[in-house]
Amino acid sequence: MARKRRAKKSSRGVAEWFTTYSDMVTLLLTFFVMLYSFSIIDMQKWEAVVESLRGSIGILEGGASISDIPGVNQSGISPVDLEKLVGNKMQEGHGKQKNIGQVDPFLKLYEQMSQYIAQNKIPAQLELSPTQTEILIRFKDYVLFDVGKAELKPEAKEILDRIANILLNYIDQIDRVRVEGHTDTQPINTIFYPTNWELSADRAIKVVRYFQEKHGFPGNKLSGEGYGEYYPIASNETEEGRAKNRRVDVQIVKAINVDNVQTIE
Repeated sequence: MARKRRAKKSSRGVAEWFTTYSDMVTLLLTFFVMLYSFSIIDMQKWEAVVESLRGSIGILEGGASISDIPGVNQSGISPVDLEKLVGNKMQEGHGKQKNIGQVDPFLKLYEQMSQYIAQNKIPAQLELSPTQTEILIRFKDYVLFDVGKAELKPEAKEILDRIANILLNYIDQIDRVRVEGHTDTQPINTIFYPTNWELSADRAIKVVRYFQEKHGFPGNKLSGEGYGEYYPIASNETEEGRAKNRRVDVQIVKAINVDNVQTIE
């Protein structure tokens, strides 16, 4: 009888708890394979998972860390991802080496304009914006026009001829040439210019038309604006300040959707 009981007991097979245990191990294996498949592992989240599993399940040995996981280094990046990262850095470095000896044509435009103004002693102020996206040429009003008039002087046309030729050499780097007319606060009341608005606007338009009609400058890259006396750069209480406020500003705006790099030969 005892022999039959033992045989019956052995036929029951594996204990029921082992099936549950094997399912849990399989799920854990799947879980860790999923984590391993991630390109970059969040170290803080991973350590939190490890601590949670260590404390609640009791399977992981004490002292285990992410560095013990095959295929993942201490930075949380797998060897495959590390190779990609190094490759990208090498490409970036190669790109920087290629840029050595290259210069932004817009800066070359500024340098050429600066040389022209300095060599010819033209009474104009040249500025490059901090972002290197705008060039300002500021003419005193008497350089281009006589007092109270908006007809270009003969010597003014020579200056604008040279400036237009320089600009046309860099036309692809230019988004817009904006000409602005400014006056002081002294009132004007003539048959042609009842206020400073008309005088400042007409002066700007005369420069714009000269660029287009004499030099074929693209009209969609030109604009003229009159500001009258309302944007002073100095006090109108003194003659010196008023002289500074009577001006014509030529703003050259850089185009942003072009390859603004040129190799220096």
